[in-house]
Amino acid sequence: MKRIFAQALVTLVVMLATMTQSFAQDPQYSQFYSNLVMLNPAFTGSGIGPRVALNSRGQWIKIPGFYQQFAASFDMPVQFLGSTQGLGVNFSADRAGEGDLTKLNITFNYAYQLEIADDNFLRFGLSGGIFQASIDPFKLTFPDQLDPLGGGIGSTLEPLGNWSQNRITEDVNAGVAFFNEYAWLGFTVNHITQPDEIFTLRGSGVDTRLPRKYTLTGGLNIPIRSMNSRRDVSITPAFLTKFQGDFFQVDAGLYVNADPMVFGVWYRHQDAVIGLVGIRYENISFGISYDYTTSQLRQANSGGSIEASVVMEFESAYRVKGIKHRKLPCPRF
Repeated sequence: MKRIFAQALVTLVVMLATMTQSFAQDPQYSQFYSNLVMLNPAFTGSGIGPRVALNSRGQWIKIPGFYQQFAASFDMPVQFLGSTQGLGVNFSADRAGEGDLTKLNITFNYAYQLEIADDNFLRFGLSGGIFQASIDPFKLTFPDQLDPLGGGIGSTLEPLGNWSQNRITEDVNAGVAFFNEYAWLGFTVNHITQPDEIFTLRGSGVDTRLPRKYTLTGGLNIPIRSMNSRRDVSITPAFLTKFQGDFFQVDAGLYVNADPMVFGVWYRHQDAVIGLVGIRYENISFGISYDYTTSQLRQANSGGSIEASVVMEFESAYRVKGIKHRKLPCPRF
């Protein structure tokens, strides 16, 4: 067990060291099931044993200063007073634009599992931590710097001394999830405290709080039994819907699981078609996906988006006697 925790700790340290070089909107991942702790705090500790998830995404890679995202999480089930609970921690960071707008979110997660019928479970989750945002206003270009005739860029009259380059506020999220052997359904509310994102010290009269995000996700795991098959094969249709302020998004997709391989295709409403390939080797799963832009931005201008994930699950080395614990039927990626 000590070796497992040592491996998990080293992995998280390496990932966070990478973030300090290039981290810093809510992150949007195509492989959202690879990091269940970030997707819904109710999924914390939903594996059989300790789990480490690492994610990296480059969005619209042809655009200068394209959006970069990174995430790392650790979670595990724990048994207390005869019940299954979950503990975890999640780090997410992103960087957008040439003004180096960076954000870092660190949360500590807790989940409680309740069996409501034979092999039907309900999970409740809560996470809380800090939301940090920073920007370098001296790297920004303001409208009064642009010369409409000559095309040059001059100095700005913007009082940059009135800008706060760093903000740290609290962040709280909550979620609930139902699942059994073949299906799952989860609902999440992120940013319950609505962290303030304003950087200028003067009032603007504009609401600068980060809107709450509401996420509904679910799916089915349908086994395919074959007399000639030597591997577990199943198909998994799934969906994800998000609301945040005026923003609305629907993702729908299908996975084909032919252990140890996973193949997936998703459609994101008015945005992208997504292809995914994943493989599991012993206790490690690797996934890579590509978003082909279908919006008005167009593929030729955006270059699409690429994403990679690594998930390590230490199931065989972690068993708890006398406790009934079923793993979520969610996809790996």
